[in-house]
Amino acid sequence: MLRSASFVTRTSPVTAPLVAALLLASPYARAQQADDAAVAVDAAVAPAAEGAATVRAEAPRRAPSDYTFDVRTLRAVPRSSAAEFLTLAPGFLLSQHGGDGKAHQIFLRGFDAQHGQDVEFTVGGMPVNEVSNVHGQGYADLNFMIPEAVDRVRVLEGPFDPHQGDFAVAGSARFDLGAADRGTLLRASYGMFNAARAVALVAPPGERRETFLAGEYARSDGFGDNRASSRAAAMGQYARELAGGAVLRALAFTYAARFDSAGVVREDDLARGRDFFATYDTRQGGFSSRHGAVVELSLPRGRDRTSLSAFVSLRALRVRENFTGFLLDPRGDRFEQTYDAVTAGLTASHRASFTLFGRAHAWEVGLSARHDVTAQAMRRLRSADDAAYATPVDADVNATDVGLFVDLDLRVLPRVSLRGGVRADALAYQIDDRVSRDSTSPGAAPRGRRDAQGLQLGPRATVDVDLGAGFSVTAAYGKGFRSPQALTLGEGESAPFAVVHAGEVGGRFRRWFGSAGVTLFATHVDRDLVFVPELGTNVVNEMSAATTRLGVAALVRATPIRGVEVVVSGTWARATYDASGLLVPYVPPLVGRLDVAFSREVARLFDNALTVSAGLGATAVGERPLPFSERSPAWLVLDAGASARLGPVELGLSARNLTDARWRDGVFAYPSDFTPGPGGSVVPVQHFTAGRPLTILSSVTLYL
Repeated sequence: MLRSASFVTRTSPVTAPLVAALLLASPYARAQQADDAAVAVDAAVAPAAEGAATVRAEAPRRAPSDYTFDVRTLRAVPRSSAAEFLTLAPGFLLSQHGGDGKAHQIFLRGFDAQHGQDVEFTVGGMPVNEVSNVHGQGYADLNFMIPEAVDRVRVLEGPFDPHQGDFAVAGSARFDLGAADRGTLLRASYGMFNAARAVALVAPPGERRETFLAGEYARSDGFGDNRASSRAAAMGQYARELAGGAVLRALAFTYAARFDSAGVVREDDLARGRDFFATYDTRQGGFSSRHGAVVELSLPRGRDRTSLSAFVSLRALRVRENFTGFLLDPRGDRFEQTYDAVTAGLTASHRASFTLFGRAHAWEVGLSARHDVTAQAMRRLRSADDAAYATPVDADVNATDVGLFVDLDLRVLPRVSLRGGVRADALAYQIDDRVSRDSTSPGAAPRGRRDAQGLQLGPRATVDVDLGAGFSVTAAYGKGFRSPQALTLGEGESAPFAVVHAGEVGGRFRRWFGSAGVTLFATHVDRDLVFVPELGTNVVNEMSAATTRLGVAALVRATPIRGVEVVVSGTWARATYDASGLLVPYVPPLVGRLDVAFSREVARLFDNALTVSAGLGATAVGERPLPFSERSPAWLVLDAGASARLGPVELGLSARNLTDARWRDGVFAYPSDFTPGPGGSVVPVQHFTAGRPLTILSSVTLYL
């Protein structure tokens, strides 16, 4: 879990021209955050006279690729979900090839993290990744967040902080919830494909910015066959300062979604005239729900701080997909996966300051614990009537993870800081597996009950050197891990974790006009997971399990003129198998992203301010390596939006995929046969899931 400290922050505009490159170019960029230990007052905080002084700041940076984004000033850039705020960080690419209610497929600087196996996510202090999910290890559905309720996002690319635990392989991301603008927001949207959305957010004036209540309902017929979806969500958070400066925060949320999925289209069928947005199987889709609560107590004492939190979550998922048609069985290859879980846990930490050799230092100790009670199954369904004819998975898994860490923050010289520590995680599994070892052998005994346990120890260290004149250099090393899929474990087995060793070095330039940074990184994983469409899940290829990634990332941020925010980034990564030197499939080596937002009061009419806002987003992705020496096509997608607000009323218009490009959201290479009966081809071909076409939405917002 990523850590954030709390004290007062002030935002101030910065200006200057910068030239950004690596796929996308922008003349300017902006440093949007307070620097380490910078102190400022947030202009959006309610006035002190109302008793609502909210204090905020960043914890010290743990690596060159440690980024925090206040998303309020970038809301003019169109986004379909809160998860898309992740693309502000270099190298993040999100795909939603399984439908609007399914978790995003995530790519991050050389990793195909699938639905979360390599990125640790927390929302409002609650861990989101799911242990031993049958659809994919670390499955992380972020769709339960309401975008208007996201306050800021912190991304740490790499396992460089002792607070980071399971799944922090490529990195971690933390979403903080809140509302900087106090009052009531009512928004209704409608647009192409019969898409409709309604949102209400109440942020009582005089309360802390973490306090809000929000609700959302959205539906759409989808932009092609079998793409309809609907969802409903509500979340509320309350934060209050108690006697002695203690802060109590409580969060509760509920979410449910139903979605259809079109699945894949073969490239050779497209060449023969099949529609780009077609589907072979109209019975794909699923259901997803999440309900949970978090309670956190922060107890400051001078410069020291003790934090305690507890959380609980109820989770349900059902997914139906068909990647191969009738290739594996003449009855049909459609499968249904179900996952139900109850998760409960707690975290505790104590941070204290001390003085040594005339300099201020700090130390911290922490504990995290979670227990997951899960039930999961996978069934193969007959195409004609959805009757189950095979059950590859039917199991209950109880998983326990207890983590301990020690962290030090030392100012060894006036311009040199050393941060580092060690984390230990003990994981235990109890498995009740009801599937036979060989389901094709009559009378084969079920695998039955078994248990396994493992321990993982990971050191992390960061050195930060201030060179003066706005230049700094940071180097970091960390050892992280990913827990195993519990169903692969044997009786009494020492759980084989996927171990990652990562290092990076980067330079950053910060002046009054903004900031720019470049990072070189290297990551080695000893047991990588790769998606196999025929199985519908991720597996370890034991002959080439170890992988290595080398790359470079760049980010620049600035405000070239008053009211304009610009963030531009680019990442190049090369991911290879150690044994063969071949490229890891599906990983995009080049990812670039540009966000430009403008908002300014341009006039006053009828004693009300007229404010105009506009946003532009651009994503560029290079060719991706695929199995069988195939390559996917590169693509560029542009999004744009604009709005005008007069007094309490705002009218807006947004366009996703502004050029109506035919781009491939997901691309795969494998054999398939979508024609019933014998004689189908078993030659591997490219398959794709269609990306969103031009989609225009209008909106009306009331600010009360």
